[in-house]
Amino acid sequence: MLDYSCDIQEALETPRWLSGRFALGESRDTLHIESRFPQETIDELERRGHRLNRWGPWHELAGHAHGIVIDPINKVLAGGSDPRSDGAAIGW
Repeated sequence: MLDYSCDIQEALETPRWLSGRFALGESRDTLHIESRFPQETIDELERRGHRLNRWGPWHELAGHAHGIVIDPINKVLAGGSDPRSDGAAIGW
């Protein structure tokens, strides 16, 4: 959020990747990546030798997150909810 000036919802909707294995027998150096990354990014990762496991666009194994940010000046709360799962961000 800080580096890209996005709000909490935009941050939660950003494509995700995870490194490591999810199942026995799977390589520890597998890079799991959602298909919403640009094709150029995926191609470059493969060119550099990464083992990719391509997930669907909003894969639930990429994690579930919900959050609230509080503007320190005006005390306004803004919430975001991960589209990969059910849930909500609630604050008062």
